[in-house]
Amino acid sequence: MSSAAIAQSSPPAPGPFFRWAAVGGSALLLLLLLAVFPYQHWDFAERSSILGGIIRKARQDSEWWFCLVTPFIVTWLVHRMKRQLVSLPARGSWLGAPLLVAGMWFYWFGYKVDTAYPGYLSGQLLTLGLILQLGGREWLRRLFFPWAFLVFTWPMLPLESLLALPLRMLTARLSAIVLNTIGVAVTREGTGLHSAADELRGLSQGQLFQLDVEEPCSGIRSLFSLLMLSALYGWLSLKTWRARGILIASAIPLAMLGNMVRMIILAIGCVWFGSDFAIGRNIGGHQEMSFYHSLAGFMVFGVALAGMFGLSTWMEKTLDRRPPTPAAASRAAPPLSAAEAWRQLAAVVFILGGGLFACSISDVAYHVGPAGVNPEMPGLLAGYASVDQPMTAREKSILAEDVRIERRLYTRSDRAILSTIVLSGAEKRSLHSPDDCLPAQGWMVANKNFVTLDLGNGFTPTASLMTMYRDVEDSSGRRVRLKALNLFWYLGSDGTSCAGYEEHIWRTYFDALVKNLNHRWALLTFFVPLKTEASGFEDPFAEIKALEDMKEFIRTLMPVILVR
Repeated sequence: MSSAAIAQSSPPAPGPFFRWAAVGGSALLLLLLLAVFPYQHWDFAERSSILGGIIRKARQDSEWWFCLVTPFIVTWLVHRMKRQLVSLPARGSWLGAPLLVAGMWFYWFGYKVDTAYPGYLSGQLLTLGLILQLGGREWLRRLFFPWAFLVFTWPMLPLESLLALPLRMLTARLSAIVLNTIGVAVTREGTGLHSAADELRGLSQGQLFQLDVEEPCSGIRSLFSLLMLSALYGWLSLKTWRARGILIASAIPLAMLGNMVRMIILAIGCVWFGSDFAIGRNIGGHQEMSFYHSLAGFMVFGVALAGMFGLSTWMEKTLDRRPPTPAAASRAAPPLSAAEAWRQLAAVVFILGGGLFACSISDVAYHVGPAGVNPEMPGLLAGYASVDQPMTAREKSILAEDVRIERRLYTRSDRAILSTIVLSGAEKRSLHSPDDCLPAQGWMVANKNFVTLDLGNGFTPTASLMTMYRDVEDSSGRRVRLKALNLFWYLGSDGTSCAGYEEHIWRTYFDALVKNLNHRWALLTFFVPLKTEASGFEDPFAEIKALEDMKEFIRTLMPVILVR
């Protein structure tokens, strides 16, 4: 049957008014869901929209401002396709309906448990579902890249936490290799780079400089913005998906290379001009960056962008040659009837409106549980005397303002125990993980397992136990291996305990959904250094004795600080 015959026998297609209704209605619904509806408590005071939370995060960390630019770039990309899109008929597919239902479920889930990440996923799924439901598969094929590019709108904080430590460790390791190769002697401790000891010059380790590859220097902050730039530049300048994929993937090593160059420039500057000139001065516990330090920071983007443009230029001449493809025979598809198109639009309104109604009738009163422990530990306990170790300036700069740290070093003649209690703040992910922090300080985890603590009255939490070692230089420049045990667990508001960081995150969401309870988590950690002994004369029972002393100490401490 010819296309003319199909057109004569088919019901009338949706007119221009439907296009305006579909586009305008979708935009208004997304605006209501993402920019107007009060979605999450970004602090304890009140709820605000998903967009309001992104703006708040960008104000806290300027590296995330690119998230707010992304929707405007997507709008521009769609506008560039205006002529192509106008000629496309609207052949909506009911395959979009399951995506819309899934998107609204994630939206309700995030609203109920009071966290933004399901809302971010919801925004991506709802946009995909709207394109497929109202436009159809051909619209989705044309708009796939602008839709995928929307992912850069959402601050990827969990991904930042997941990737930051490995990137910090790798940056420090590679920078140390390069510096030692070119004659700048350094030692690496975790993510730190210290100038090596020099007996001839009378210099101790770290006297010339002490650099730490902190999160802003790890490459993770610049990585997300570089991924966005490489995706956009590749889409505009390259023709094949292979070349575009290579350019996007190159953002990761290029960000690493840029940060390596930055660390090397800082280390060389410290050797040539001194630490105050190259890094800056520490005034009142706050590190003031020097002009040289700030200038070195531009190397991250300078090196990465130069590499990106150079790689793109090379691929344009070599890899980016799309082979000619024969034109496919056109096969006219039956147009969608106006009645069917309006039914699909009505389904969109019903699904999204129903999701908003479910949110409005859900019990989302913000019930913040009390802390499960009193963090003020006694000065004397079970034969141990103690010294208070207050929160350091660096900890204050890294952690959220409302996170509280209480720490005491307990000692007796044969044992030292560093006892630390960290109380979470307003943000659910405001606590850290010893699995990340201790390796970043230079400790290598030789073994990790779980132990059950009997604290009396039927309270038997499971804790994580790490056996660690660390190689350092003593005052004479000799390498010495230190050993230690670290035991920790997370305690919730109602006595809930979790042995690990990921478990306490998932328990947070589960209890917020089922119990309507937002935990005030406490991280309890106990660090016991082991006695340094000569090689071949180690006590085989040293770790067992230290663990038993630690357990006995915890059994004595917990009744004093536990809130029932």
